[in-house]
Amino acid sequence: MKHFKYIVLLALLGLPGLSWSQVQVGLSLTVDQRQVELGDTLTLTLEFKQLGTSNSSVVQEPSIPSSENFEIRSTSSATQVSIINREMAQVSRTTIKMEATKVGTATLGPALLIYQDPDGKRHEIQSNIATVTVTEKSGFSLFGKKKAEPAPPPPAAVAPPAPGPDDLSGIKGLPPDSFSWVGYVFWLVVFLLIVGFVWRQMTKKKKAPTRVIPIGKAAELQQAWKKLGREDIGAKEFALELSNLVRECLQYRYGFPAVDLTTDEIFAQLSKVKLSDAEENAVEKCLKTSDRVLYADGNLVNKEALRTACASLLPKNKE
Repeated sequence: MKHFKYIVLLALLGLPGLSWSQVQVGLSLTVDQRQVELGDTLTLTLEFKQLGTSNSSVVQEPSIPSSENFEIRSTSSATQVSIINREMAQVSRTTIKMEATKVGTATLGPALLIYQDPDGKRHEIQSNIATVTVTEKSGFSLFGKKKAEPAPPPPAAVAPPAPGPDDLSGIKGLPPDSFSWVGYVFWLVVFLLIVGFVWRQMTKKKKAPTRVIPIGKAAELQQAWKKLGREDIGAKEFALELSNLVRECLQYRYGFPAVDLTTDEIFAQLSKVKLSDAEENAVEKCLKTSDRVLYADGNLVNKEALRTACASLLPKNKE
């Protein structure tokens, strides 16, 4: 599974031979499944990565908001340091085991981590989010329904009256038992039907899993779009929420996992679906502008134009 990762570039000044702008710090959130059943275990991984000689220290370990659909069962952490292209790379992973406890669609994240740079300044960084659907436990039955209740036993037959002396001359001997061809044919047909059913189940092509569209998802996306119009929202927060909303809209409308793909991978997927020119321009404008603000410290101008472009990607209201 490919995971979409957010990398925040921080301008850190004052180190000899290496400017803080060369240090890359990122926090990502990934899950091993997108759909689980009640009682199943989900593995969530938080990865905090530092590239370059930053010597920053974690003040508060990464944490995620609680979810009514999952309960945390265990947590473990590990840190790995390596040298890549003569630069130090430090990766800290926190693995959380969660049990599905309630049916519904859960949004996990974003995770929050606070760390301190060598100058003593504290920084806050957030990860991406992941959407997971919890379904009921599914069962399996060969015929797809419960067996019928057994029929009550027939009433006991009444013995015929014994023949009188005058009736003995009319009694004939019983004929020998004959083979029942009707019963043989019936059970042969039943056997062939069972064999045919099993063979069909083993040889038919596996169908793609049905795409589950959570109830109320369209209204949720509409609400997220309205929040983009807040006056107090910052440039990077706006870019992050806009990027997430565009991916959620594409995943909802076209069925591919856009929330887990990079911008280039999304463009490759969109070449397989039919978009209008306005929708294609809206996707390109929103995603590329968000990437420039998040990853290259670009300036964000004309938020309302980006918000208007994103509106063309929202699910259409059904009459």
